[in-house]
Amino acid sequence: MSVPNVGVSGLMLRLSKYRWLLILLPLIVGAAVGVNSYLSLPVFTAYARMLPPQTNTATASSLLNQIGGTAVLGASALTLKNPSDLYASLFFSRSVQDDVIKQFNLSKHYGVDDIDDLRVLVGKRTKVEVGRDGIITLAYTDKKGDSAADIANGMINAMYTIARKLARAESERRLEFYDGLIIEARKKLDNSSKALLEMERLTGLTRLKGQEEASSAVVVELRGMIATRQVELQKMAVVATNNHPEVVRMQTELAALKSQLASIAGTRSRRNTTDISDTLNKVNDEIFVPFQSYAELRAKVEPLRREEEINNNVLEQLTKARALSRIDESRDFSVISILDAAVAPTKKSGPRVFVNAIIGALIGFFLAIIFALAWDILFTDFERRDRWHKVFIAFLRIK
Repeated sequence: MSVPNVGVSGLMLRLSKYRWLLILLPLIVGAAVGVNSYLSLPVFTAYARMLPPQTNTATASSLLNQIGGTAVLGASALTLKNPSDLYASLFFSRSVQDDVIKQFNLSKHYGVDDIDDLRVLVGKRTKVEVGRDGIITLAYTDKKGDSAADIANGMINAMYTIARKLARAESERRLEFYDGLIIEARKKLDNSSKALLEMERLTGLTRLKGQEEASSAVVVELRGMIATRQVELQKMAVVATNNHPEVVRMQTELAALKSQLASIAGTRSRRNTTDISDTLNKVNDEIFVPFQSYAELRAKVEPLRREEEINNNVLEQLTKARALSRIDESRDFSVISILDAAVAPTKKSGPRVFVNAIIGALIGFFLAIIFALAWDILFTDFERRDRWHKVFIAFLRIK
């Protein structure tokens, strides 16, 4: 039994015996492929280039972000690293392909009746690339240059149509979203307004500007008048008795001032009651409320006022956002601009005779090497040939 040669030198020695096969087979295969490519019908490729889609920052969405709209809406569905990839994929959608097939009667043009096979054929002839700068390049290959350019431009128009439909549907969903929020915000505003109105009726604290300042000023003025009357009464007590008419008059006036101060300041109600509900029940319809009860009353009214103000602000912002959303809806939703429309090419794009011949020759060369090695191993070495023969017989033996 001979030991087979290994390594590069051994391999070259084995192949040297079949040098004519290694030369003639690649030449024959390359020539056959080149002749076939030369005799094949030429094909033409039309190119169209589009600018990357501009970010459509809707005015309504920007306004909604100011009131925390992004937290409500969540992340956008179109958070792609490159938005051009989304529009590039639209060219391979069934809607775009069916539109182009129907518009240019491609079933008759290619002689294919089955719609699924026709879609596959159109998809194979379509090539879309997105550059690093985001520019979309659409290429369509056809047996005629004019047809390739027309079909490429038709694909762009069909893509625009689909993009507009998607944009309008998104706008309608956005309006429905705003309508639901507006209805909910209006209900909350109505409820908070009714609660505030009821509390203002009970407490007497209204939204009149300067009400608290006016009550404070009246209390300070009454206390000043009482102090003045008390000084005058002390002066009169030096020269007159308690039955003197002027002394009686001043005492009566002083008692009336103290009674009025107690009524405005709410000192009697605070001495006689400990519950805020009792204080609310004793408030009259006058503009002045008990001064000493302001802390308790404001603790009841101010939260309702803030709630109403917040609900009113939310409703106002949502109404503005919905109005601006209608403006966004009426805008042109086509965010892709055509940089270069497809034109009929003057030179064929294929078949590439020289390149195909080189590729065919390389394939023929590798096939010649494989065939030469297989022949040398299996048929020139008799001992190895008998062993392989026994292996084949063992596999094919029928028991």
